Amino acid sequence: MDIRELRSFVLLAGQLHFGRAAALLHLSQPALTKQIRKMEEDLGGDLFQRGKSGTVLTSLGTQFLAEARETLQHFDRMVDRGKRAAKGEIGQLNLGFGFHTFELVPRLIVKLREISPGIDVTLRDMSSAEQEAALAKRSIDLGFVRQPIPKGYRSFPVVKDRMAIVSSEESRLPEDLKLADCRSLAFVAIAEARAPGFYNHTIRLCARHGFHPRIVQQVPELTTAVALVRAGLGIAMIPESFRRHRFEGLRWHRLKEKEAAWSVSAAWHPGDTNPALTRFLDLLKQDLKDSRPGKA
Repeated sequence: MDIRELRSFVLLAGQLHFGRAAALLHLSQPALTKQIRKMEEDLGGDLFQRGKSGTVLTSLGTQFLAEARETLQHFDRMVDRGKRAAKGEIGQLNLGFGFHTFELVPRLIVKLREISPGIDVTLRDMSSAEQEAALAKRSIDLGFVRQPIPKGYRSFPVVKDRMAIVSSEESRLPEDLKLADCRSLAFVAIAEARAPGFYNHTIRLCARHGFHPRIVQQVPELTTAVALVRAGLGIAMIPESFRRHRFEGLRWHRLKEKEAAWSVSAAWHPGDTNPALTRFLDLLKQDLKDSRPGKA
């Protein structure tokens, strides 16, 4: 017994006339009769009683009709959801993101919900290292990771950033403070365990100027580092993009050296066929295109 036969049965039960039902199904009457007889053989009883007065449902047919209708409704819903999922209209999307894309990703999620409200999106605030680990475990579909991107992923650049020094206004450090001038100062650093790429970048930049930073406190979050700097514990190396949060009581010192810059890329598995991911990537590419300098 298959779905096609169930549809024929339900339609015939509604018409109670083999000729009309066959016409609506675009079948010959003998072909419809053959389908019904096959179903009756499968079930071991008659579904219809045929006589001079017409066709009527048997007791078995009446009982079977309710479940047949329910089965067809469930099947049609399943097919509809499958088609919508294939188009990226519904589904599940798991994203990792960090401070570099703190504004970009939420903006894209709003757009995604406008065009595909049936997609369930899970967002996880993670460091680049945490996102790489999550991509490897396939617990996220896409991450925004510092370059260089590990082998085995598809990617394209999304955001550029660079290191800056942040100090307390009360420290009265000069606005044109250079990293070479910081060898005797106390540092607040993002914890190596939380963001090894960022931590090591800080160490390498200091090493270029012949010193290792005197780290007095490691913290897991940038906001915590900023708060401690503002309280006077020391200075910190912070992504310049973080400046847009406009914290009070801080002074920002730009590092102009090219080694202070880095890029962040969107990264995902090349074999990931999730239609929701494809739709999100299309939105991301369009957003980057629209935000290019000189774009009207």
